[in-house]
Amino acid sequence: MVFQSLREAFRCILRYPLILLSGVWVGCAVAAFEYCLFNGLDFYGETIGFFGLILFPFFVGASYEMIHRDDGSLSVFRTGGISRYFAVLLPGAFVTFFGAIAAFILTILLAAVGGGQDDMLMIMGIFWIFIPILFFFSFYDTAAVLEEKKVFDSLRRSLQFVRSRPFEVIAFYCACFVLLIVLFIASAFIGSVFLAGSMVFDPSLDINTLLNMTMDEQQALIGEEGVSLIIALYAVVAGVFTVILLPFKAVFYRRLVQGISEKKQEAEMQETEKQGGVYDEKGRWYKY
Repeated sequence: MVFQSLREAFRCILRYPLILLSGVWVGCAVAAFEYCLFNGLDFYGETIGFFGLILFPFFVGASYEMIHRDDGSLSVFRTGGISRYFAVLLPGAFVTFFGAIAAFILTILLAAVGGGQDDMLMIMGIFWIFIPILFFFSFYDTAAVLEEKKVFDSLRRSLQFVRSRPFEVIAFYCACFVLLIVLFIASAFIGSVFLAGSMVFDPSLDINTLLNMTMDEQQALIGEEGVSLIIALYAVVAGVFTVILLPFKAVFYRRLVQGISEKKQEAEMQETEKQGGVYDEKGRWYKY
């Protein structure tokens, strides 16, 4: 199911090339965000990151709408992005707000028992909150567009979907993780090829020293060209992953929902057939 959905996702990219705009948007937002951070423009970087996230639901809704209507035209892309914008944005904002409140409460509890000073424990606590939320509610956007569910109905539908097929959903997440790792390995290889001739490492530097370097020290070690290359590679990885993820997620969700519906119809037909007969005194079934 997962590999079939992934193959169909690549066919969707060829069939609906406007999906590439979602990757272009994410790549540009990541590049601008990273550039501002590397150059000490934290305020501008945070602003760009905020607006990048706020406008991203437009591209999600537009991409899913093309797949839903089986139409890759610009008009469908535009109308889908506008009409599905709040259907994608509002549930995501609600889940994020709920997760932030839960993480804040967990932070207070950990601080009360003496774990507030342990950064690793705090990070693990936040992961304990957001990983279950992401696992059960990440399919709300596909439910909102492909099944035209409203805000809370899409969240409820995502929960039902994951609970009905947990192993398939886990396989989907594993495939996404492997895809992301492959993209990062490929980008790291490309980056190492281009940076090998421009970087001169001090042999006296150990791993701990490299990890504890400040941002300015890392930039001085890598060089301006190296920083620009790293920013570009991060942007490309984010963009390519987004372009593959959106149709992959939509196709996977649609295939599983159709499979569940077909099984339900078969069960109803079998129940209907059973109602057309009678059991005798020995428990044997006879149709009319």
